[in-house]
Amino acid sequence: MNLEVKLSVHEILQNKHFVSAKVVAGKAGLSRLVRWVHVLEVTSIENLLNGNELILSTGIGWKENKEGFVSFIQQAIDSNAAGICIELGTYISAIPEEVIKLADAHHFPLIVFFKGVRFIDITQEIHSLLIKKHYQILSDLEEYSNRLNQLLLSSNPQQKILQLLHEHLKMTVFYVSNEGKVQVISKQTQREQEKISQLLKDNQIPRHMNIAHQSVQALNQTFADLFIISEAEAITEFESLILDRSSIALAQSLLRELYIEEQRKAKESEWVRCWLEGEHSDEQIHRYLSDLEPNLKPNGCTVFLCKTDNLDKVISEFTYLKVYFRSIFEQRGIFLLSYIEKNQITFILLNNLKTDDFKRRVQEGIDCLKTSEFIKKQNFFQLEFSVGKIIKNLSHVKHSYHTAKETLNIKEKMPNELKEYFYEDLYIFRLVLAANEQGVLRDFISDYLGPVLLHDQQKNGELLKTLKIYLQCKGAKKETAEQLHIVRQTLYHRLDKLYELIGEDFMEPYKRQAIEVAISAYEYASASRSSLEYASIS
Repeated sequence: MNLEVKLSVHEILQNKHFVSAKVVAGKAGLSRLVRWVHVLEVTSIENLLNGNELILSTGIGWKENKEGFVSFIQQAIDSNAAGICIELGTYISAIPEEVIKLADAHHFPLIVFFKGVRFIDITQEIHSLLIKKHYQILSDLEEYSNRLNQLLLSSNPQQKILQLLHEHLKMTVFYVSNEGKVQVISKQTQREQEKISQLLKDNQIPRHMNIAHQSVQALNQTFADLFIISEAEAITEFESLILDRSSIALAQSLLRELYIEEQRKAKESEWVRCWLEGEHSDEQIHRYLSDLEPNLKPNGCTVFLCKTDNLDKVISEFTYLKVYFRSIFEQRGIFLLSYIEKNQITFILLNNLKTDDFKRRVQEGIDCLKTSEFIKKQNFFQLEFSVGKIIKNLSHVKHSYHTAKETLNIKEKMPNELKEYFYEDLYIFRLVLAANEQGVLRDFISDYLGPVLLHDQQKNGELLKTLKIYLQCKGAKKETAEQLHIVRQTLYHRLDKLYELIGEDFMEPYKRQAIEVAISAYEYASASRSSLEYASIS
């Protein structure tokens, strides 16, 4: 850990070894920070310094060579050294005027010893001082962390943490939540606070204003932003670490509040179950939601299903999972209610914004969940999602719930055919579902595909696959043969057989549509039943 220790040239001059020392140039730079003390007696030093070193030298490298002396000082300035201490007498009798002017022009402290000094004593003393200061910083950081832990055990820790950060650093503190709520802890006037707040919002920070920022994150999500602002000195690494510790404590406080809130809402799952089963009237629903969340103005909703095979094994993490889901969707203007059953979590997604982009925001939330590192780390493997019909009337949630289950059912049976999550994107499968429920699916498949299925069963053929690809390629024989990985002549033989079995007019618009529906219906039905049941129909 490379913490920046605040030890200035001015402080070092108070040391006993500098009693006989005098600053002959660069007095305006005595506030420069010193990170190390280095003895240099060579003329080329530009590759020997990292910055902020206090250089000790007898001048033996250049002696009475004025040009060499000037070059040495210029290299030290270019290397951002903190200053230079030179012992007069043995090798150098006086400091040239050109050197003094150069040091003054760059506010570069030039200190001379008029009596002999032991450089080893100086380096040992100052390095010990640097180490002590470094240790003190670590102790202060540990003490600050302990105070944060104590505040986390108190009531309303968030406000107390912000206050502690302000008092410890003597800086203005800004806390901005995702909802746009701003908290300011500052000694500045209300008008000055509003001005700074606007500057942050517009990302127009004046040069004299030093700002450090840290996100308040939990469950891989950002819930707020924390800023400290200094209008005096630059913000040090130590102060940045204090900011970081504070943001972590705020995240812990926030996560605890979310967890408690989620546990409270878990008790309402029975009411949600009744809603999903259609037992609540529209008036009852709106009254309940108003009591639960006064600022909620539902503008339609849908049901979102999340299924996993190992939910029972990770039920202890279920509350955190719901907190995470809620954080994802609420950032997109969607309020959640949940109900858990067996290996499935059911969420009612209530739209709190405009309706025209509701689906897009739900899709964004699902995409975020699918790529989430948090989900991967929590052992929630093979999550399957589906979204029911989007409805305007909240009392029709039962229908959305039913369509969400149908969508999940088809996605599980036909994962290669259906990639979308929304019921409205089932397209032809919605007709297939309706036909299946009415008991006419078997006859429909038999009427349009019966001879083809029977032929494939008896001859171990691939007529059905050929027919499907041929229709997808819109009758393009070359493309069909390429996709089937067969020669053109083989395709012609198969097409001739299809003409014989289902007629040469199967590319006519209406008949073609019926056959395409029958193929989709057969694939759906055969995913849950034996295909022989359909193949035996002639």
